[in-house]
Amino acid sequence: MSEQIETKVAEKALEESKTIIKETINNDGFWNEFINTLTLDCVESNKLILNVKNLFAKQVLSSDFIKPITKALSNQLNANIEVAFKIKEEVYTPNHVSVSFSHKIAKTTNINKNYNFDNFIVTDFNKSAYNAAQSIFKKIYWNPIFISGGVGLGKTHLLHAIGNEYLKLNPEKNICYTTTDEFIREIYNAFTVGTNAAESIKDKYRQYDLLLLDDIQFLAKKEKINEIFFNIFNSNIAEGKVIVMTSDKLPNYLDNFEDRMKSRFVSGLTIRINKPDLQAMTNILEQKIKDIEDGFIFTKDAINYIVHRNSRDVRQLEGYLHRILFYAINNLPPNAIIDVNIIQQYIEKEGEREWKDIGYDVDPNLVIEQISRAYSVGSDLVKSKIRTKQITLVRHICMHALRTKFNMSLEQIGSFFHRDHTTVMEAIEKVEKILKKDEGLRNFISQLYKKI
Repeated sequence: MSEQIETKVAEKALEESKTIIKETINNDGFWNEFINTLTLDCVESNKLILNVKNLFAKQVLSSDFIKPITKALSNQLNANIEVAFKIKEEVYTPNHVSVSFSHKIAKTTNINKNYNFDNFIVTDFNKSAYNAAQSIFKKIYWNPIFISGGVGLGKTHLLHAIGNEYLKLNPEKNICYTTTDEFIREIYNAFTVGTNAAESIKDKYRQYDLLLLDDIQFLAKKEKINEIFFNIFNSNIAEGKVIVMTSDKLPNYLDNFEDRMKSRFVSGLTIRINKPDLQAMTNILEQKIKDIEDGFIFTKDAINYIVHRNSRDVRQLEGYLHRILFYAINNLPPNAIIDVNIIQQYIEKEGEREWKDIGYDVDPNLVIEQISRAYSVGSDLVKSKIRTKQITLVRHICMHALRTKFNMSLEQIGSFFHRDHTTVMEAIEKVEKILKKDEGLRNFISQLYKKI
């Protein structure tokens, strides 16, 4: 070419080429992720330098897609041109050399700076997981670390907190947080391109000094993806790079995983975050109210009311608190006192149903504790295997309440009393027979249930 292509002409040609290329690609996700994000950086004689999102995109396009892109651009410009790719952080020099500010990948990927150890509330139920996370920053640590637990117990917060602390202490290191869904999507897109793209993914993840992978259970039943992850996992662990994973189950209980995968998961440190008790949830709620600093004052009874109806997970508890605060901001004067009556006003106005009307969204321990107190016996005795007449009656009434008032399954109830579902069913039937004959007991229990 005797004259250099004008920038505006090249930009228009690039946009038109994207449209043409889209017609040849069956995977919209790949086109959106890799092709549609291309932008023109500069024009050097007969070469167009195109910006890509990251190193992985550069590797995929350079190895598997440079020909169709070059052909489309050449046809649009009616000239024989060359194409080169660069990451936005790189500086392209006129001598056909791409010089990067860093020869490695970006130092951090997807780390949420709002989740750190300063706002991670440590209490009995998550203390072991917290200590395991802290071990990463000491001379002796376990690798990999596998953290399991139910929904809303702070696993994701902990992963981001690890990432932020690791970056603060090791600013030169490469860190990545990703969900398993994102990891799977990335690999599926690579499969549509070719084998080189899959290899590029392996190369990408091997460069991370700290890899934080959320919800590993979703890798089940995905053999090809498991193989890629297995390769990355082994390579990183062998090189001393840290891997922290979360799951809703302990490794040995993960379904549809090969034994070799489970074996690798338990080779470091496995930690379980158990369901928090009422005191732990109370501590968490009090801390969150303190952190918000909005001026509203919650009474002790209001805090207990919220906790007892949102004791299943921290995320649910926090969401309920936010809704009450939003109601207070819009309906109460500044620095108002929020008591149980205010919360019930919110429930009535917003049309929310009481948790106890919905089903298994009340802490069974609360029910057992209140019924036991009414009969002046210890709740620990009621949950024990003691079979005295008085204890047995209270135990049966607790089972009856959990079944008839809170819609818990026989199996769920049995788990709290260490009995099988048949025993629970027989206990409930016995209470029903007594209530039909004993009006005094029927009235007493009716009033008791209303107080729960």
